[in-house]
Amino acid sequence: MKIPNVEAFLSEITSSLRKHFTEYKIEFLLRTPKSLKCNIYFVASLFIAVRYNARNERIDFALIQNNQRIFGYDNLKEWHCHPYENPSAHIPCDKPSIDKIISDIRVICTAIKGSGGHHG
Repeated sequence: MKIPNVEAFLSEITSSLRKHFTEYKIEFLLRTPKSLKCNIYFVASLFIAVRYNARNERIDFALIQNNQRIFGYDNLKEWHCHPYENPSAHIPCDKPSIDKIISDIRVICTAIKGSGGHHG
């Protein structure tokens, strides 16, 4: 499988965001042809930290609330999920599509809003 370049990766993220969220703001921390670091904010205390490196194929999506990872997917060593119930756990999984990652994050964001933003 060909690894997408940063622009292709980013366009996949933005089309998925548009599908699942009405409001978000992308802040770019680093954007080169081979790597991307950005934060996708829903509110100041809740955002997705996206890290992507086309050179070594590292992909990391972390949902951050109040400076703590509360959910995520990444492929350090192998693809795994950090579940919302226990974000420090590593649950091995097949490579998720970007749309699945964004969709899973939407479910959690909806749950957070419904619970008034308290975790656990």
